[in-house]
Amino acid sequence: MRERALGRFGRGIGLSFIALAAACVFSGAAHAQGWKPEKPIEIIAASGPGGSTDKLARTIQRIIQEEKLVPVAVSVVNKPGGNQTLARAYLNQHAGDAHYIDLGNPTLIANQVMGLTPQRYGDFTPIAVLLDEYTVFSVRADSPHKTGSALLKQLAQHPDSVSIGVTTRGGANHVALALAAKAAGADVKRLKIVSFKSNAESMTALLGGHIDLVASSASPAMGHFQQGRIRIVAISSPKRMTGALSQVATWQEQGVAAVNSNWRALVGPRGLSAAQIAYWEEVASQMAKSEAWKKELASNFWEQNLLRGQALRDFLEAENKEAKDVLGELGLAKADR
Repeated sequence: MRERALGRFGRGIGLSFIALAAACVFSGAAHAQGWKPEKPIEIIAASGPGGSTDKLARTIQRIIQEEKLVPVAVSVVNKPGGNQTLARAYLNQHAGDAHYIDLGNPTLIANQVMGLTPQRYGDFTPIAVLLDEYTVFSVRADSPHKTGSALLKQLAQHPDSVSIGVTTRGGANHVALALAAKAAGADVKRLKIVSFKSNAESMTALLGGHIDLVASSASPAMGHFQQGRIRIVAISSPKRMTGALSQVATWQEQGVAAVNSNWRALVGPRGLSAAQIAYWEEVASQMAKSEAWKKELASNFWEQNLLRGQALRDFLEAENKEAKDVLGELGLAKADR
């Protein structure tokens, strides 16, 4: 799997931003000469109150208001349902209006590949990737699987011998699992996948002995991990994380070429102008520099990865190709996609 292209994309950010500036797509110093919001902004959360997307939306709302990054009021509007397709349908009801911003993640691409929606990521206006959230792989503390590599060895020999909890088939955590299993030689179509409504539910099932492994974001696992109830045998990050996750080995450290993240991005409706895109790029850039944002990243086990301009376009193209390949191998992609 890809290395998340952190170095290549990181270098591309500066070059793409210079190119955009040369094309008169301005940044913060030129805001007065370009677009700026004239009415309240809506940040659209595709989960209900308390969900992970809602939490991030309200974090962004709070920071951009406290840091005075926008001159108008900001509200969070919850539009759950349809694996985030309802939120994006609402977004595109406001074509060309940069007062409406959605929080995108890999479903922006995967939903169309799986035939859940005709919406393609190019039907919207991606503005900036903000962060990466990596998948952790948890087993009970008394599990015979001491390492991720040992677990994958069993999956390679007997793919259906381990019951694995995920929240969404074809979602980022399921894809992270499939990439690792595929790299180890397992038949990913034979994996024994059990779907849950939330990471918390899958963790409860793990602790109760009903499943053997959970692929989830880090936050719902950390309390159990720190109290010794579970063992995290691997993480899908390209390098070791810091803090409480510093003792968890990556797949790559265990000889498995599998890196994947549940990235988050600012996405506008279709038809935004260059000036509107540049305005929101600058807001994202200024937020990324704030201490409040850095604190939220650390406390939620998120890793900053700001991508804009050509770097963002290259990233989404690579994600689209990978989604078709991986979801196809899982039997979840539509044949005509």
